[in-house]
Amino acid sequence: MQNDEFYIGWMQEAPKSFSAWIKKYLFVLLTIIIMLGVLLALSQKKFDSGNFEFGKLTEVKGIYFSKPVPVIKVIDGKDIWGNENYITVPLIGFGKHGADGVIADIEKEKNISLEAKEVTLKGTLLYNDGKLLMQIDANDEPLISVADAAINIADLQKIKQLGTTDIKGEIVDPKCFFGVMKPGEGKPHKDCAIRCILGGIPPVLKVTNEEGRQNYYLIVGADGEKMNDMVQDYVAAPVTIHANAVEYGDWIVLYVQQNGLQHYSYIQEHYNSAYVACSANCLK
Repeated sequence: MQNDEFYIGWMQEAPKSFSAWIKKYLFVLLTIIIMLGVLLALSQKKFDSGNFEFGKLTEVKGIYFSKPVPVIKVIDGKDIWGNENYITVPLIGFGKHGADGVIADIEKEKNISLEAKEVTLKGTLLYNDGKLLMQIDANDEPLISVADAAINIADLQKIKQLGTTDIKGEIVDPKCFFGVMKPGEGKPHKDCAIRCILGGIPPVLKVTNEEGRQNYYLIVGADGEKMNDMVQDYVAAPVTIHANAVEYGDWIVLYVQQNGLQHYSYIQEHYNSAYVACSANCLK
């Protein structure tokens, strides 16, 4: 730019040397902005593969059990030995609520107990990473039918004791994690997860093993009691759990022992020999 040229705002046109200088730097600045935008987009985590069939109601038939958390067990054919295969579908309520209230209202209204009965429920499915859950909403009148189970209930109630173990992971609320929110984990989702769990949705421990594969465990107290209030300060953060693990078919439930829930400590894990970290493989 020549020293004897300058631009004043009320001039109709800027001097040629001045406008050329501006165009050159605008081009450089625009290129930098585009490159930063592309890099920022590429650095973002991909959307989670969870699905929430919002607005779509599906009827599911299975056997209802209220413990350790409300579920229906859906018969899924037979194995090579002729035993019934089934899928365990945890139930959750509308919004940030558990399913207990909806089930209790149905039982009160119909004057029946749904425990161990064959029920057909209507609700919204959500699923991710091999796990299936169902949201039931009182406004949808979710109970379609109820009848005595036509199969041997004892087969569905078989459990397998896996022993007491220490396991490290992150507590998530399953409704958001398995389909409603993206992301449904970590600090960005912490406040929402706390409210969902305090509303009665059963907490789940997400564990990533050495191979990067994730496994999921339902969490209850040592005697099977709910511990939603107790976990609120541990949601969306690394934790260690000392628990008795029990396999209920395709879900493992952790019965957390007294003082068995703690924030994860790297120092404790690596320098305290009394602590034994366990990956999901410990239970498999």
